[in-house]
Amino acid sequence: MRPTAGKHNPSQAAQLGLELVAAAPVVAAAVALDETDAERVKRVRTAVDEIQAGNLEAAAAILDPLLAAEPEDFDTLHAGAVLRLKLGRFAEALALMQKAVTKNPGDAQAQQNLGAMLARQGRLEEAAAYFTRAIAIDPRNVSAQTNLGLIYQSRGQIEAAVGCYRKAIAADPAAAEGHSRLAAALKDTGDLPGAIAAARRALELKPSYTEALSNLIHYLEHACDWRELPALEAKLDKLTAPALARGVKCGEAPLLSVVRSADPVRNLRVASSASKDLAASMASLNMHFPHERRRGPRKKLTIGYLSGDFRNHPVAHLVRGLFQRHDRERFRVIGYSYGPDDGSDYRRHIAASCDLFVDLRSAGTAAGARRIYEDGVDILIEITGYVAGNRLDIPALRPAPLQVSWLGFPGSTGATFFDYAIVDKIVLPPTEIQTFAERPIWMPHCYQVNDSDQPISARTFRRADFHLPENGFVFCCFNNTYKIEPQMFDLWMRLLKAVPGSVLWLLRSNPQAEENLKREATARGVAAERLLFDGKLPKDQHLARLSLADLALDTYVYNGHTTTSDALWAGVPVVGYAGTHFANRVSASLLTNLGLPELIANGLDRYEALVLSLVQDPAGLRTVRRRLAERRMRWPLFDTARFARNLEAALAGIWRLHEAGKPPSPIVIADPGPMETAPAA
Repeated sequence: MRPTAGKHNPSQAAQLGLELVAAAPVVAAAVALDETDAERVKRVRTAVDEIQAGNLEAAAAILDPLLAAEPEDFDTLHAGAVLRLKLGRFAEALALMQKAVTKNPGDAQAQQNLGAMLARQGRLEEAAAYFTRAIAIDPRNVSAQTNLGLIYQSRGQIEAAVGCYRKAIAADPAAAEGHSRLAAALKDTGDLPGAIAAARRALELKPSYTEALSNLIHYLEHACDWRELPALEAKLDKLTAPALARGVKCGEAPLLSVVRSADPVRNLRVASSASKDLAASMASLNMHFPHERRRGPRKKLTIGYLSGDFRNHPVAHLVRGLFQRHDRERFRVIGYSYGPDDGSDYRRHIAASCDLFVDLRSAGTAAGARRIYEDGVDILIEITGYVAGNRLDIPALRPAPLQVSWLGFPGSTGATFFDYAIVDKIVLPPTEIQTFAERPIWMPHCYQVNDSDQPISARTFRRADFHLPENGFVFCCFNNTYKIEPQMFDLWMRLLKAVPGSVLWLLRSNPQAEENLKREATARGVAAERLLFDGKLPKDQHLARLSLADLALDTYVYNGHTTTSDALWAGVPVVGYAGTHFANRVSASLLTNLGLPELIANGLDRYEALVLSLVQDPAGLRTVRRRLAERRMRWPLFDTARFARNLEAALAGIWRLHEAGKPPSPIVIADPGPMETAPAA
């Protein structure tokens, strides 16, 4: 059976469409009323006031009779369209707005609002045309400039987006939203100082602007500029508390929440507020995918993997070897990609490893969801989560009977449209099941897959190639700079003081972070030159150079994930920090499943003591390295085939529950695969 829906055409980034509608002004607020009919004008104005006050029934009582009496009147059509949009009657709203534009094509605001509604459907090419017409009529139309900028940004045309946002700001310098949009685009260009300045300006204009504050905090984290963070985070907590208490969208990005807070209950509340807002927006599309006829036994299950990261990206580095290892007698594998095709080996290999590989870059919400449904996907696995550029709008429409969250986001999505999340008992202990909205699938080993075929370059690097000391102890941490925070950095500096001649080898991410970390080191009595920075290399060469380090150091609130796996695969021991939420328990899971639990520390004091004990016992550290080398190919962590078998057991198990008419329930997978129903939590 085909899904029931309104008419939706392909687009590029349907979730962007949600932002367009949210960014656009209420249509009726901008209606330039025809004054020739005083009584009609008065009634439409009254209806506009009621809409703005949220009194939609009162507005309908005025506008419905007017539409019946004067179905060709532009002002009434225009106001009626926004009323129906507010009421969730999207198809009617769109039809009225299209008619309004036909009646008065010279009205810039009507052109802009029609564009915003089309963008809501993901019809970005058509939307862009209406925004362009609105700008031609009125170059100072702020919403049209901003919305066109969002479309450019979704296409990766960042400089064009920046130009639109600057024009919007020139037209209305006091509009905080324009500065916030500009900040995000400047961050995408690599202009971190510009992004920080624009976000600050947005907050000056609108001090309660939680989205801008959330972004500013994250930009400062990227820059490792911690001086204002305690005050800014306290302000964000205060601003978001009322919304979180009501369970509505709070404005804080879920990713920022897990980066800055190790409180899994608060992480869930932030994610839930975002997912509820997304689900409500998607409901207005009025799409329904019937799944009842698909319930039943299968000779072969169709598994869909949805991601924007099937390219040279940490997620692809992890999953590269998985798809080819699925049992084709029992599973059909489809990859759905909405990210760029970078032509990398990762992209080519993943595409070739799927039975079908579908590029959804040109598909909007409705088209993307419909494609998944019509491909007969039984279980959809989303592997991006709340990362920038995600397409959670697609699973929000529930195109598959069962939907699973995995890998890309270290925590619960808070979404009711995901039935399950793939975890393990270290990152999510059974006693903390209440911190997840999804039902857990507890894997027998680590929840994170790794590629057992990942090549390491045969190139021989020397320490001198990277200005590392020949004889000094080399600590390393190649995590992204936003994961580095003051408490762990304090500890690292104490380590450098305690180990003469040692250095800390870090990833070169942006000049601001390098400058700020050196300043922070100096403030802690450590010479800035003991912090060494190096940029990215091709992955196989990066793995080869990692072996030059003596010991890798984990981060605090948000562990290394792929970064920890990389160090272990390269043969470098990692001291892992085990914390209180998913994001800072990953290294503990990785090390446990490599048979190295002695490298896990459950507190900062233990972490520091463990590192020093390894530094002060060179023979013991050599023994650890030898055990790591021996276990790398024998323990579960890097056994991709074993992971595939256990994942297949999980997928078959949840399908059996589904075909039996049972609701999704937590399950435990026991190696080599039998499923057990988890005890009630």
